[in-house]
Amino acid sequence: MADVSLSTDQNVLNKMDIGSRVNLEVTCPNGQSAQVQSTLIGFKKGQYVFLEYPISPPLEFNKIYLEGSEVTFRAITNTTHRDIIAFRTQIHSVIYRPMEMICLHTPSSISMRQIRTHQRLETNFSCNLAVGSHNLTGVMTDFSAGGCAVSLPAKLNPSNLLNQEVSVTIELGGVSSITVSGIIKNVDPKEKQSKIGIMFDSNSIDESSIQMLHHQSILKNWSID
Repeated sequence: MADVSLSTDQNVLNKMDIGSRVNLEVTCPNGQSAQVQSTLIGFKKGQYVFLEYPISPPLEFNKIYLEGSEVTFRAITNTTHRDIIAFRTQIHSVIYRPMEMICLHTPSSISMRQIRTHQRLETNFSCNLAVGSHNLTGVMTDFSAGGCAVSLPAKLNPSNLLNQEVSVTIELGGVSSITVSGIIKNVDPKEKQSKIGIMFDSNSIDESSIQMLHHQSILKNWSID
């Protein structure tokens, strides 16, 4: 389970490290939207949050529309369990000198989500599977500390895959990739796709990698009510 708390205390922002990566969902007044990553520069308590200007073609195209845009902000904290904080706010302005920055209004409330790493989470990460001499490309649709499910765009023969050793390289998009080994324990073939269940070899994945997968899943998928 993951516990969510809501706070109006601006000191919650101090739980983020300066220089840490943040995820943004930006919806411009002209209706266009983009998901981008940025870096936290700093904040003025009760007034503004400052971020590096994200390098993203959608935002470059809509730069003149950014002021007043709605933003959903997500970041990992520097607390012991590396929790997630998220909030909604608006872009105050785009700063061009001495470097390009985005200035956000500080939020009226901040959500914090405590993560327990044994939970199963829905994901949407591209991944590459190596099974013997074969390489397969698919999408990891969910995972827990013990294993994952992968969707593949082809009908596969279960007898060729069941109980086979597999190496899974998970692409986390702009962060890094994680490679973990395991055993294929289930194959569910459909007409044009298959879903396979993989049990991880516990010796091939450490706690920090499990936490990274959990946090990136939450950052990507957590919607604020």
